Amino acid sequence: MEIIKWILLGAIVVTLGLLSIAYIKNIKIMKKICECLIMPFSGTLISLLISNYLPDSLHLLKITITALSLISISTVFISFENITALRISGRFLSIFGIFTWALLYREVFYIYNVPAWLTIIAICIYAAATVTACILSGKQEPLFFAVFAVSFAVAAYLHFCSLIFLIYSHTASSIMLFGGTTLLAALIGFHFINHDKKKNKHAGIIRYILMAAAHILIACSNILMIR
Repeated sequence: MEIIKWILLGAIVVTLGLLSIAYIKNIKIMKKICECLIMPFSGTLISLLISNYLPDSLHLLKITITALSLISISTVFISFENITALRISGRFLSIFGIFTWALLYREVFYIYNVPAWLTIIAICIYAAATVTACILSGKQEPLFFAVFAVSFAVAAYLHFCSLIFLIYSHTASSIMLFGGTTLLAALIGFHFINHDKKKNKHAGIIRYILMAAAHILIACSNILMIR
């Protein structure tokens, strides 16, 4: 088992190196392949690390595998930019991945006595962020704003859960989780504000970095949580 972990770690390092070269040299095929491999390699490694704490980590392991699998598949689908059905399916799978994390961390509401005023303030802040992002995205179809509102609402709920966890539990796990969910919320906002690549030629790599870093941070926080 240890050998497999080291092999996966080596594969991740090599893939990151190749991905950097692909972006520098603008090798599109290599870039797409590497982007599609990072999450499966990372997800498998993280899942193996969590499995070390079975049976206590069984529920955590199931959620982690499900979320990272959805994200991995969405990354593959989104890489086919010219196929509308796959691109759209990839976006929805990524939202389901975030929702899966939310199903896990919503338990903080059962553990801690969250004051109503904190919830109200959070709702106001997230609503303001939603309106701001819609304004910055410019003139769009109503469906565009509806999809963004739903996507950001899921990410905001997860972010609020992590905030509660951070407030009541000052641990490395809660800090890492909050960092990951913050990146996810930023990813959703950035994607919809810069949905047109002409607005920012580096939008693709920025979105990918935010996505990968966010989910890896959240998944790694689970390792610290169960230890």
